[in-house]
Amino acid sequence: MLIDAHLHLWDPSRLQYDWLSHVPAIAHAHGHAEWQGVGVALTQAVFVQADCAPDQALAEVDWVTSLAGQVPIGGIVAFAPLEKGEAAAPALEALRTRPLVRGIRRSVQNEPTDLITDPAHIDGLALAASMGLSLDICPRAVQLPSIIQSLERLYARVPEAVTVLDHLGKPDIARHGADIQGDGWADNLRRLAAFPGLHCKLSGLTTQADWTGWRLEELRPYIDHALDCFGPERCLFGGDWPVVDLSGGYQAWLDAFTTITASLTAPAQEAIRWRTAQRVYRLDI
Repeated sequence: MLIDAHLHLWDPSRLQYDWLSHVPAIAHAHGHAEWQGVGVALTQAVFVQADCAPDQALAEVDWVTSLAGQVPIGGIVAFAPLEKGEAAAPALEALRTRPLVRGIRRSVQNEPTDLITDPAHIDGLALAASMGLSLDICPRAVQLPSIIQSLERLYARVPEAVTVLDHLGKPDIARHGADIQGDGWADNLRRLAAFPGLHCKLSGLTTQADWTGWRLEELRPYIDHALDCFGPERCLFGGDWPVVDLSGGYQAWLDAFTTITASLTAPAQEAIRWRTAQRVYRLDI
């Protein structure tokens, strides 16, 4: 069994995605037809919001829900403007009426680092968590110290919060290669693992490396360190399609992931491949 905990879909003819102008190679529609062409058999997948225009967040959820019979979507991580604090409540309440919504992501990777620790943003995180929604967190490696601060404040308020670090915190593999100490990533990841409610997605690594020349042995130390810090029971696989097409495609990443984790015990592999995702996103399989 394999659950992909990080799948994107988009259609620029339906919704507005300004960021796609920077990656023309994947700027076309990626819906059910394109997914069928990938040829990877999944038990289920979790759709993660694809940064369409903020006021289209509900429309994105409804569109993806309409595709759930053609793409194996079992849960949705939607966008909500958490930086608005308590004012985000109406958006969160509306999302909670959508049966596939399991969590929220307000990506901070391209935002000023100050936003991460802004009191209003912490209020928004706490509000979503108190509603029983998981929180996907998507920073870059240089932002991890601020993520640690924000999680300290979140967990002081909502100890039961369920959080997920996307793409291992986006280490800069293209710059640092196999050196996991670059930008303090390794030490910061271990500090993050001290939050028992935080989980780590093994995803997005090939696009953090050289898109055309990444090597499996560059990726291995990052995955090994994440597993050492979090343990398999708090790690989960993500394909990051179609972004992964920028760096060799889904199958190449899946092959690398499978090779790197091949020496793990069967229970550990099951945890990473599907059990953790099922638990975190409350999936029915």
